[in-house]
Amino acid sequence: MAGRPPKKDKKIREAIYFEPELLEWLQEKAEKEKCTVSVIVNRMTEKAKEQEG
Repeated sequence: MAGRPPKKDKKIREAIYFEPELLEWLQEKAEKEKCTVSVIVNRMTEKAKEQEG
């Protein structure tokens, strides 16, 4: 049976749970920018990391 070969390095995904008001704000922001909530969170995280050091 042919199939996809197993990945050598599997991505580890962690679920992030937001307060309902925060999730709604993130969803609205993502909708305006025509992207996903994950993209918004990744941008915010990158910006915070740059400000740290």
